[in-house]
Order: sequence, then structure tokens, then C-alpha cells
Amino acid sequence: MSTREKFIASFGWQALNVFSQVILQLIFISILARLITKDAFGVMAIALFVVGFIEIFSQIGIGPALIQRKELTKEHINGAFFISLLLGIGFTIALYLVAPLVAAFYEDEVLTSVLRWIGLSFLISALAIVPKSLIIKEMSFKKLFFCSGTAMTIGNLGVGLTLAYSGYDIWAYVFALLAQNTLMTITYWIFHPVKIGTSWNWETTKDMIRYGGGSTLFNMFNYAATKIDVLIVGKFGSTGADAADGRAYDRWSTTGIYDRSAYLMSLPITVLGKLSDSVMFSGLSQLQDDKPKLQRAFLSAIYHIALLVIPGAIFMVFFAEEITILFLGDQYFDAIPIVEILFISVAFRSLIKIADSVVRALDRVYTASGIKAIFFILVGLGTFFALPAGLKGVAWALVGSVAIQFVMMMTLSLKLVDLSWKRLIKKVIPGIILGIFVVIASALAKLINMNIDDMRLLRLFIALFINGGIVLIMAWYLPWLFKQGKDNVLQTIAERIPVKALKARWGRKS
Repeated sequence: MSTREKFIASFGWQALNVFSQVILQLIFISILARLITKDAFGVMAIALFVVGFIEIFSQIGIGPALIQRKELTKEHINGAFFISLLLGIGFTIALYLVAPLVAAFYEDEVLTSVLRWIGLSFLISALAIVPKSLIIKEMSFKKLFFCSGTAMTIGNLGVGLTLAYSGYDIWAYVFALLAQNTLMTITYWIFHPVKIGTSWNWETTKDMIRYGGGSTLFNMFNYAATKIDVLIVGKFGSTGADAADGRAYDRWSTTGIYDRSAYLMSLPITVLGKLSDSVMFSGLSQLQDDKPKLQRAFLSAIYHIALLVIPGAIFMVFFAEEITILFLGDQYFDAIPIVEILFISVAFRSLIKIADSVVRALDRVYTASGIKAIFFILVGLGTFFALPAGLKGVAWALVGSVAIQFVMMMTLSLKLVDLSWKRLIKKVIPGIILGIFVVIASALAKLINMNIDDMRLLRLFIALFINGGIVLIMAWYLPWLFKQGKDNVLQTIAERIPVKALKARWGRKS
């Protein structure tokens, strides 16, 4: 199998894996949002940030180090397993001890119990690092699909929703996460068993820790920047200035509204981020010594992602109301203007994921960490000073910070692969052209939808139908718009669809 074919096959399985995760997560969150309180989401937003932030350090980048190395020995694998296990145990105990301090800072005692329970995920995740990393390194994304699908279906939809229906409120969310992580770890070992020995070469382990340290620093600032706005809103956002009907929200309700708005914005980014973190990172790591192929892979990724996310972001801005109410329910009506603003940043953040993969594959994580630190500071300061203007002001501050990060990360990645901004912009042009047509189609759908009240699902369906029709017409009559050099998404799709075989099979049936 050629490198291109391997990329396409891996991308296909991982795309299926990620989209299925998003759909399952959407179903879970959509139902959960109707069963538990906004306060519960607000508390969980803080708890998940604390746990997610500490988890970055609990793994010290061992997983990415295993993936990035071109050659692995038994000593690498053994060292990775035992270091991860020891750190998992240590951080589980550490969070148990500091949980009361976090709860005191946010003046809510329930955070103590929530953090202590979720903290068990450190140990659970530590046990999963080696098999999961080797699955990704080998680009065996079919295995990853079955592991995540099983864990999310049973953990979230089975355990979580059952507890939510039974009235457990925030604890339904907590135990759903623990059940999902536990099942994920078990299935990783079932689908990719690894024989762990006692031999441990400290020199090889130190080399992984060196890369892992930079990866940890990179992930720390990246993760913190995506959550610092929620933390600041959780601490200082005590008014309901954004409520459409003038209602006064308490601090946790305000945090819950903003956190769910940010969650909707992050969904498409999560999809592309997971594809980038797995397929692109793993694939580019294998091409790190072959610059022509590296350049080709980078530009091709930019072309395909831009063609998808630029029109997609425009569509989501136009129909933020329908998307928000459909996935979160009528009780989140006040989140609509915030979601609308945040959707503007989707295209920028999605393209940044490609740059992230480049700097990680080429071992420039320490340099990129500086950019992520600047982004973290921009988001934090922007949120703090914009908060008096309400949650919409916070959303605009975030969009501005993301745009600045986009310029910095792309500049670095272009330098690493020896390409110019002109080459990159050329690859983005088809996405921009398609985005212009989506603006026209969405405006037309808006006019039609003006006569349809309180039927948001129908309005969204009409919008999708009109936009989809426009894209199909362009693909049929203006196929040259989808071609950029050797990249042609229409040709790629056609190559993956067995048209002749389908015609032959259909002919036999008739």
C-alpha cells in the first residue's frame, strides 16, 4: 500500500471513528442537558478543566513520544508503561488531597467529591497509554473505532443516561465519564495486547521524557487556553446581563451557559483535532525526513480542511439558533448570540490543528509552546477585560485571540516545511469560493425560513437541503473550483466509490 493509500484508508477509519464519537456525544449531551441542571454543567465545567489540565502532566507526553519515534524497542515500551502507571497513581492521590482547596476557591463544597471521583481517571488513563499509542502509531484506526464506540455507547448512553433518568443529576455525568474511560482502557488491551516486561533502560526513557516534556508544555498551554475563559467566567461571571428576558442568572448558571456555548463551538474542532492528532501526527512523523512528501501532505491537508471548514463555519454562523436549540434545548435560548459569535472562530481553529501536527511531528514542540503561551495570555486577558460587556464580549475576545494564534502557528509551520504564505493561501482559495456560495444559499434559506415558526429542525433541514443542492450544482457544472494543483476532492471521492462494481451489482439484481 502506497503512502497516499495508507493515509486515505487511515483517514477514512479515523473519520468514521471521530464522527461516531461526536454523534454519540451529541446524543448523550443533548439528552443530559434536558435531565440535569445548568448548575451541574457549570460545576462539571470547572471540574473537567482541573482534571484535564492535571492529566496533561500526569502523562508527561509519553504517548506522543511513542508515536513520534520512528523506531521503538522493548525498553521504550516497558519504560513508558511503568512511568505512566507510577504517575497515574501519584496524581490520583494528589488530586484527592488538593480537591478541597479547589472547592474552597470556587466556594462550592460539592467540587471536592466530584474532583475526587473524576480523579480516578488519572490511573485509568495511565493504564491505556501504551496500547492506545501503539494503535495510533501503526495507524490501525479500525481498532480505535471499535474501542471508542463500545466505550461511549455503554459508558455514556448506558450508564450516564440511566443514572440521569434516575435523578442523580451531576453524578450521572461523573460516573458516565468513569465508565467510559474504564471500558476504553479494557478494549485497548483486548484489541491490541502488549507484553510488558521488567527490562527498563533509563537512557531510552530519558529520551522519551525529553520529547514528552515539550509535548506536555505544548498541551498544557493549548488546553489551558481553551478553558481559561470558562474558568474566569466561573469565578467572576455573576450576572445575567446576556439573558434575553432580563432574568438574573447566578454564577454557575452563567458558567453553564457559556460552557455549553463553547462546547458547541468545539465540536467540529474536536472532530478535526482528533483526526489531526492521530492520522496527521502519525503520518507526518513517518515523513519527517522526506521534505517533498511532507510539503505535499501539509498542503493537501490545508486544501481539504479549508474546503470543509470555511463553508461549514459560515453555515453554522447563519443557523446558530437552530443548532443551539436542537442540541441543547429551549432552556439554552440565551446562548444563541454567544454561539453565533464563537462559530466564527471554527475555521481558524480547525486549520491551526494542521499546524499543531507539523510542529509535533518535526519535534518543534518547545518553540510552539511559546506561541501557545501567548495565546493563553491573550484569551485570559481578553476574557477578564471583556466580561463587563457580558458573555458576547467574552466571545468576541476569544475570536480575536484565535485569529492571532492562527497567524503565529501557520507562520511557524510554513517555515518548518519550507513553504510560503502564497502557497498556503492558494490552497485555501477553493474553500473561500465555496464559502461565498454558502453565504448566498444560507441567506436564501433564511428568507424561506422566515415563514416557519417554532419548527427549528425543519428550518435546519431546509437550510441543509438548499446548501447541499448548491454544492452539488457547483460540483456538477463547475468542477474546476474543487481542483487545486494535484488536489481534487471530487476525484478523491470518486476513487473511493466503486462505481463500476455498484453498477454491475445493480444490473444483476435488475
